[in-house]
This record gives sequence, C-alpha cells and structure tokens, in this order.
Amino acid sequence: MLMYRQVLQPSNLEEAAALMKKQKWAPFLAGGCWIGLGTRKYPAVIDLSGLNLRYITESEAAFHIGAMATQGDVERHDGLKQLGRGILPKAIHTILGVQFRNMATMGGSVAARFGFSDIIPSLLALDATVVLYEHGEMGLLDYLSFKERDLLVEIKIPKKEQPVAALAFRKSVSDFPYLSGAISYNETGYHIYIGGRPSRAIEAVKASQILTEQGLEALPACLDALDEVPFQTNSHASAEYRKAMAKVMVKRLVQEVK
Repeated sequence: MLMYRQVLQPSNLEEAAALMKKQKWAPFLAGGCWIGLGTRKYPAVIDLSGLNLRYITESEAAFHIGAMATQGDVERHDGLKQLGRGILPKAIHTILGVQFRNMATMGGSVAARFGFSDIIPSLLALDATVVLYEHGEMGLLDYLSFKERDLLVEIKIPKKEQPVAALAFRKSVSDFPYLSGAISYNETGYHIYIGGRPSRAIEAVKASQILTEQGLEALPACLDALDEVPFQTNSHASAEYRKAMAKVMVKRLVQEVK
C-alpha cells in the first residue's frame, strides 16, 4: 500500500525538476502500479500526471513514447505493431491484465529498471534510447546502470528494420517472468540481452561477440559463453535453473532471428 503525507503536482518539467532536487527522498508517481505494492512511508510523492507526457508520436526517423504513455497505449499502437514484427506490443500483451496495462506507464516501467521486466529486453533489441530532463538522450543499456537521479521524459525507438526476437519464461500466464531475453542483429552484429536474472537486464557480451565473429555455426560456443552472465536464486527460480534455461532461451531466439 502506498503511504505518503503530501502529493506534489508540478505543472511543467521545470517545476518537476526543481521538486526533484528539493525533495530528494520523494519518489516520482506515474501509474502508481508497482510503488503501491510497497510498505514504505514517504513524506511526499511527485505526481507526473500534469506534465503532458502521455503521447506516442512519430517522426521520420523514430517513434517517441512519452513517459506517461501507458503500456496499453503502446500495445494498441498500429505503428509499433509493425516495427520489428511487433516485438514490443507482443511483450506488453503478456503482462498481467488489461486494466493493469491501461494504468502502468512506460516511463515508470523503464525508470524502475525491474529485473522481471518483459519490456526492457525488447526495447534493448530495438536500440531504444531514453531522453532525460537534465542529462539528455542516452542509450537504454547505459541508462540501466545510470546512478544519478533524473526525470525520464521520453523513450525513443529508431525506425529501422532489423531482425529481432524476444522471449520470457514464466511458471504461469499471470506470473512474473523468472527469465526474459531478446536478441537483435544489426550493422554491428548480434546483441543478446538477458533479464530476469533476477537483476536488471544486461548484454551477454562474449556470447554476442562469438555469434558476430563466427556466425551461427558457433552457436554451441555462444551458449557456453553464457556462463559470463551472473544469475541469482529467488522464490521464482534457482540460479542453476536460470542458467540452464538461459541456454534454451538464447537457442530459440537465435533460431527465430535466423
């Protein structure tokens, strides 16, 4: 249950950024779906609903998803259904129920850097970037390890056709994934991303490099190189099980991209 004493409601980005600096312990409140599950009490929360960030627009080179656009908005967007064979809407469609997806925001889903995220691996495969209020645009992979506090304004996905695929393994349809991943093949080669470790998603650098340099015939060596990826145990799966299933997942992803 979300508990707080005060709701701060900025009307523009400048006010939100000022509150972010003044109220250092106040979390941003977007859809409120995940923060509401916690038990922590906050002196204040910064409500982002008044910043006009609920939008999905297209430019000649990219899709622009405002931080307050919901998962449901993305799931139903015709243009995103065509990009990468609809990898992002398909990933979102597996998340809980329609009511939840109509409340949970894309900005909140990305900014929280959830390890169990279905969305982040797919965004990584699409070479997505994020636009921050103070630090500007940066690659999503860099943002996942970014430590400074900043306001996520927009998610930007380039319009380029490249083979991509994503998978998530879960015990039941409505459960969190115990393992997720995605793969892309572009001008720099193969890129394999592993999430649900259960920590945040990362790139399997050595495995990706083997595929890029040696081709698909080196898939067994690529799978062996997944030992570089650290896994942990939690209530959903053991580290050993995740490690074994990661090889199954990557093999399927490679075959789909092929």
